[in-house]
Amino acid sequence: MDTYRIALFLHVITLVVAASATAITKLAVSRRIRARSVTEALDWHSVLVSASRAFPLCLASFTITGAYMVSRAGAQAWTTGFVISGLVGVVFLLGSGTYLGIKGKALKQVLENLAKEGAERPLPKLIPPPLVRMLPVVNSGVALGVVFDMVTKPASVSLAIAILVLGAAVSLALGRRKATSGSRPRTIQQGS
Repeated sequence: MDTYRIALFLHVITLVVAASATAITKLAVSRRIRARSVTEALDWHSVLVSASRAFPLCLASFTITGAYMVSRAGAQAWTTGFVISGLVGVVFLLGSGTYLGIKGKALKQVLENLAKEGAERPLPKLIPPPLVRMLPVVNSGVALGVVFDMVTKPASVSLAIAILVLGAAVSLALGRRKATSGSRPRTIQQGS
């Protein structure tokens, strides 16, 4: 057993932790949207905030373990496309996460103020800013683009970055498609 394999293991475990945190945050957001009371929305928002705390730790772990593995390959490895796209992805996700965290704190304040007026009253419809709706979807696409780059290891920087952009664009398009299809009434046919 060597240190490279241990770093690789930690890198993969970090991916599992990040994917798990993503699943929890997406569940918490959907439950918060469907909450029947201010208290329930605040509870689900707390779950979201708690799970979101894993993301900066995961980004740090990805960077540290990835840097160690790249350093073993030599100085020229730092200029390869997949390494640069990985670093670009980490910087983007950190910036996006910071923005979402700031907006999440503001929403918590709104929910707490609503709770002071009546915790068990129905939750009014809260419409998030477009960027807050879009970024979690784009983040997933960027993360998948980074994973694809790490597996395929393109040497070209422009190709590796294009894969990140493609991941973000596909995720955004699928997210918009899901949002529009979910807003139309559906007819359910029974029997045949």
